[in-house]
This record gives sequence, structure tokens and C-alpha cells, in this order.
Amino acid sequence: MEHGELTPPTTRVPAVKHHAGIHSSDEEFLAVVVPFLREGIDAEDEPDPVVITTARKLDLLRGALGPNANRVDFRDSVWWYHGSPATSMATALDYYVTHASPEGRLHMTGEPVWEDRSPRQIPEWKRYEALATELFTGAPPDLMCLYDTRTAPPDVVDAARHTHPTELDRHGVRPSPLFTAPAVYATRGLGPLPAPPPDAVGVGLDGDLTAGHRFAADQARVRGMAPDEAARFGQAVSGATRYAASQGCDRAHLRLWSTRQRIICELRTPRGRITDPFLGFRPPGAEVRPEDGLWHTRQVCEFVDMRSGDQEREGWTIRMETALVTTG
Repeated sequence: MEHGELTPPTTRVPAVKHHAGIHSSDEEFLAVVVPFLREGIDAEDEPDPVVITTARKLDLLRGALGPNANRVDFRDSVWWYHGSPATSMATALDYYVTHASPEGRLHMTGEPVWEDRSPRQIPEWKRYEALATELFTGAPPDLMCLYDTRTAPPDVVDAARHTHPTELDRHGVRPSPLFTAPAVYATRGLGPLPAPPPDAVGVGLDGDLTAGHRFAADQARVRGMAPDEAARFGQAVSGATRYAASQGCDRAHLRLWSTRQRIICELRTPRGRITDPFLGFRPPGAEVRPEDGLWHTRQVCEFVDMRSGDQEREGWTIRMETALVTTG
């Protein structure tokens, strides 16, 4: 393991219904999705299934389902997957909580948008799939993620076979021989973060980590960020500083820099470790947890990168990055 990587937990991954629906034609698409939706329609203890894909494929499904189409919730993938993996996960979890049966049952199938994704974004979306397996482990919904080999890059399709426990095609469900435990996949290939640029500004947080909120918001405004957006960015940074304080850190260091289009803030602690690669992806619940603020951080920031040393004395880093939304 490279220095700076998160340490994956060595826990057994329980079974979860999270299928990869890989297809290469409209015929295969319908052969995979229509039986899946009909299974949800026919289940007496379930609400109507939901399908998220392109407008063209939604029309194909309406035609194939006939009268049963009114028993399906059709959603456009452009809307569902318009943000970051964290915001898309929030959308999915909110839908699930709102629409699932009292026992938690629901058939959900969706096709992420790959067009115009940057090389920086695509690895995040691959990890998003590993996260879905992690979050829904032990829960009763039936989930299927769609991958069209005509539009999804080959490396994305390959990753799907690693992040989904099962594959579903016209012949039924079968175990994926390449499936990798979510925590292992999520930490694979994470090297050290690039060093901050020489013009980065910094502040030491000694005793009062809440000062990080003010520093980040003030710096964002100085760099031309719209006041409301600067305040949101400051709150996002405070999610990281509050987590540090909850872990017993009374000292930390913030560094912040920007480009014409991006703003980045990094929190670094002198000690401690992060061992959970899904920190901040689990939504707040009835009981308050130390990492709840990081959920908000991930909802605001497009990228939240975490790195931790192998030893307690090496400390950890959370780097937060988002668009520099200016007042002009």
C-alpha cells in the first residue's frame, strides 16, 4: 500500500442485491430491464419500480411494457445524475426512503451519464458504485445499474464487474467473478495527493478549530466567490474541522488556493488515522455522529479527497474542491 492511502477494513462483505446490467444493443437493454421491472410490478409487497435512463430508452420501455408502463416511475438520467457522486447518492437515498415499502422493498434501476465526464470525475463515479453496494448491504431493495457498451467507456464497464456482486442479463442473475469488496475497491490506486501550490495561503488552528469556517469563507470571498456560495463553502470546510475536533484533534492546519475556475481547501492534522473510505457518504440519521458534517461537505464540494498515513502519528488530510462561483 502506498503511503497516503486509506487503509481498507478487512471485513466480510454480506450479500446485497446490486446487479450490473451490461448490454450492447436496444434489444439486450429491453431483455434485461423489462423482466426486472415486471418483477417489481408483480411483487405484491412493493410500490411501483423506478427506472432512470435516457429519454430515448424511456420511450423504448414505455412501448415494451404497454399498459404496465403506468405502473413504472420513469426518470431522466440527465436530471438524476447531474451532480457529483455524493449528490446523486443523496438523491437515490432520498427516493428510496420516500418510496420504498414499509419493509424497505423497491426495484430501482438506473443508467449513469458518462458523456462529458472528465478524467478526474470518472474514477469518482466508479467508486460511487462500490459505495452503493456498501450502503445497501443488508437492505432489501433490488438495485440494478445499467451499462451500455455503446456509450460507457470500456474501463467503466470493466469497473462495473468489480463493483457489482452480480450481473443480470437475458439469462438471469449470476455472480460476478471479478467482484471486489467495496472498501478494497474504493481505496485502490489512491496515491499521495499533489502538494499545494507555492501561493497557497494557510492558517494554523490551535484549540479553536471553528476558525477554519471563517478562514475558508473569507478567502473564498476575497477570490471573487459569490457571498452565498462562499458561506456554503465555509460550512463545507467546517464539516471537516468539526470531524477533526470530534476525533480529539486540538490542532490542525488549513491551506487554501484557487485557480480561475476552482477553489481548493485542505485540512491536515498532525496525528490520527482515517480508516473508513466511505466517511461522509452515509446520511445523518436519528443519532448524531461525528462524521455527519462530512455528509454536508460532500454535498457542497464536487471532490472530497481523503488520505491517511499507516501510523497514528502521521495524521490525515481532507482536501475539498469545488467550482469558484463568482459574483459576475
